[in-house]
Amino acid sequence: MLTPRVLSLTTLISSWIGINESMLPVQAEVIFSSGEGNGSFGLLSDFDGQYFLGQQQIGYEFITQEPIEIHQIHWSGQYFPDGKPTTDKFSIRIFKIVEEKPEIMPQINVKLTEVRPTQTDIERFSHPVFNYVGLVQPFRLEIGRYLLSIVNHTQNHSDDWLWMTSDPKTQLPGVDIKIFFRDQDGMAWKSGLTGKMSFTILGEPASNSNH
Repeated sequence: MLTPRVLSLTTLISSWIGINESMLPVQAEVIFSSGEGNGSFGLLSDFDGQYFLGQQQIGYEFITQEPIEIHQIHWSGQYFPDGKPTTDKFSIRIFKIVEEKPEIMPQINVKLTEVRPTQTDIERFSHPVFNYVGLVQPFRLEIGRYLLSIVNHTQNHSDDWLWMTSDPKTQLPGVDIKIFFRDQDGMAWKSGLTGKMSFTILGEPASNSNH
């Protein structure tokens, strides 16, 4: 079983382009990180696919080893096929994983208070990859295994949004952290895709929280 990589705050800031230290809560630390999008691959995660037609939702597993309070979520993505940014409307939801399968209904609908995109120097298909800093209304998660799903809604926009992976599509055998996908709300999640979706969760142990 994979365990979250607990990194120093300094390491996190150096790995995410354009993040200002003042944006981070004083006590924030990395709870889980699968890495920053490196442009190797992207998966459609959009409620309103135009180029690919229809919608697809992507989610990736993570594990908490103690009760935590989450302050921020960071991720990477790209607009395809023309690379044209739009007014984003992200939906971030967390699903409990029971017997190795995500539940159909989300346990938490994350309340984003602000999303700050930054264009990076990384390109795929000659179009830039973007990093996103999502400031959230703090919420608590207990010890457990969860699925984080990030889906954009690029309504009336010619480009679709792709959630970038942090590793190539091929994944080492025996790794049991999975990418899940489904076509719409209310459907069961499926697995079978390989790789690591790019995201980082910042927060603090719940025992340190004053909320």
